[in-house]
Amino acid sequence: MSDNHRHCFILKGSPREVLSDFLRLCENFSTPLIAAHDVSQYDELLVPSLKTKQFKTCSFKQVRQELGSNHDAILVDLTHGVSASALAILSGTVRGNGLFAIALPDVEWLSMADQDLSRYLPWPYEPEQVTSHFKHYLLDKLQDATSPFKLLLSGKNKKHSVNPLPALKPIEPNAQLTQEQAEAQSCLFAELAKSYVLIAPRGRGKSTLLGDSLAKLVKEGKRVAITAPNQDAIVSLKSRFEQVLDQDKTTLPFFAPDALISNSTHWDFLFVDEASMIPLPMLIELNQKAEHCLFSTTDYGYEGAGKGFGIRFCHYLESQKTSKTLALQQLTLSLPIRWGGNDPLENGINDCFFLAKPEPNFDAPNSTNKSMTKPTNFSHLTGADWLENTNLLADTFQLLVSAHYQTSPDNLRWVLDDPSVSTYLYLSEGNAQSVAIITEEGNLPSSLCQEVMQGKRRPRGHLVPQSLLAHEGVENAGQYCYWRISRIATEQSQQNKGLASQLLTHIETAANDRCDFLCSSFAATPDVVSFWLKNGYVPVRLGTAKDQASGSYSLMMVKPTTEHATKLAYKWQARFIEQFLINLLLQYTDLSTDLVMLILGQKYYQQNELPVLAKLSSQDLQDIELFVEHHRQFDSIRPVFLKATLSLALTGQLTPKDPTHQLLIEAALGRNTEHSRLKAQLSGKKAMHQTFKKLLTQTLK
Repeated sequence: MSDNHRHCFILKGSPREVLSDFLRLCENFSTPLIAAHDVSQYDELLVPSLKTKQFKTCSFKQVRQELGSNHDAILVDLTHGVSASALAILSGTVRGNGLFAIALPDVEWLSMADQDLSRYLPWPYEPEQVTSHFKHYLLDKLQDATSPFKLLLSGKNKKHSVNPLPALKPIEPNAQLTQEQAEAQSCLFAELAKSYVLIAPRGRGKSTLLGDSLAKLVKEGKRVAITAPNQDAIVSLKSRFEQVLDQDKTTLPFFAPDALISNSTHWDFLFVDEASMIPLPMLIELNQKAEHCLFSTTDYGYEGAGKGFGIRFCHYLESQKTSKTLALQQLTLSLPIRWGGNDPLENGINDCFFLAKPEPNFDAPNSTNKSMTKPTNFSHLTGADWLENTNLLADTFQLLVSAHYQTSPDNLRWVLDDPSVSTYLYLSEGNAQSVAIITEEGNLPSSLCQEVMQGKRRPRGHLVPQSLLAHEGVENAGQYCYWRISRIATEQSQQNKGLASQLLTHIETAANDRCDFLCSSFAATPDVVSFWLKNGYVPVRLGTAKDQASGSYSLMMVKPTTEHATKLAYKWQARFIEQFLINLLLQYTDLSTDLVMLILGQKYYQQNELPVLAKLSSQDLQDIELFVEHHRQFDSIRPVFLKATLSLALTGQLTPKDPTHQLLIEAALGRNTEHSRLKAQLSGKKAMHQTFKKLLTQTLK
């Protein structure tokens, strides 16, 4: 193939027959790789008498380690299990003119048990009980007229002899940068921006560009460092770095992300590779460590980064204050280097797993709401329904990727194959404008609930009831039915128009008599918490560790759908608030003041039913009066001041938007008040205490 496209085959037969044909095809290639759910049957077929290893093997669980590597030929055996992520990751590691083959049995594959399926099923489902709609979907894609794969029958069904593919040209060491790479490098070397972001699909030469740039900066005597989630991800980057420096014995200045943060050096240039796999708070800290930072990541990839990295982090970088000409400069590489342009395998994988760049359904409307005058309706899809609605499946995944979700090809299998999952869509003229994915949880037997509470069992799935049992000790939580809104997303041009809230109302109607609670669990940020509060959900649990990807605590909220559930929700919420008040001083010292005020400020309580920690005795009121109306020292009433502030918050008398109210909360919790004091335009401690006196008069009324 002169166009440098990869060769794609489906090989059908027994493992021995398939292996024989595969090894014949890649006779002229360097050691091929074989991946499967269980590679033991291939390991047994290795011929020990041969001095050279005929092939390497890798189970689907180990596939992530292949990110960033180069292969001449790969066989992915899907006979006993299918991994969507393995297909996506491995296809991106095969060189131009190389071979990507898929092995299938010569018997009826769709009815065979899939050993990889158990990862997607909640308790009590087992793979034998479930029809895999994803396998149907995948087989349709592989056999479609547009598929890049040619069928090769092995064994007794063989129709043609198999000829080896021609040998590949050796990879040219230290090849010249392409025009695109050279332009990106000159932007970087111009040093006009504080931060640079390089986002590109796989195979575009990011690693070569980074390795080349690092080496040239070292030659110029610059202080440089590189970090990545692990060293396996930067093998080709390191190779280019060493080629450019040639005889120079300089080693690659690689540091683990946490080691870099604790290192006191201030670098001239810091490169962060596969940045979307590093938590957001860590990236923000890394950005402070150098004069110029370059963050590189794969676009719409299969690391499960979604566009959250691109959108949220780029917003942060654009808003930073800097003495440089630009706060942020974006660099792009669009032309493939590892294989030819318009490669059928890349197009096929992107199409199958919706990895290509999402295009909005229509342009953002003008100031009018004209788009919403189009006919709208709701749709509900589960499992097999998607096979008839692949256009809506594409819409759904594009919305999830655009909404910052960590969306990977495995999520496609989850949506199609998990019987507890269903999807609700808000449609306009047949296009999905808003989507919500629901998982049904709960109805657990009491013996299992007991074991979950005792920490002896962790059945698959059932996030909300398990968490309430194991972490909150809510004894009866497992017996109820929950519909958890696992994902919710709206087309970007239609956001802030109430579509997601309308979709939730529709789901509530559908849930009537079919479940006890609607619920959600998410990385808590003020805007997202406000959305769920506005829709009538109440907090019942806050996680104790920050999420790796978002750097936020996880908040669990419920909305009861029956009278009995309403009483329970009130009880759970009261218990949560009571614990939360203490934990504000113990565990959540870094929780943002905005979030503290949102969680506390829902006017849950009347004055006479406040939790103990916010109840003011007659002695407390006397102390406040002495502070407010006389000369009692502020430091002598700190405990009472905390109680009084919590009492104001819980009775709905404080608002997050008022800077003096924020200041009050921060002082009460013993936090640094300097920033908030300046924001409230108060000149010093005396002015601040005067403001507190005014606010505390409300508790004396």
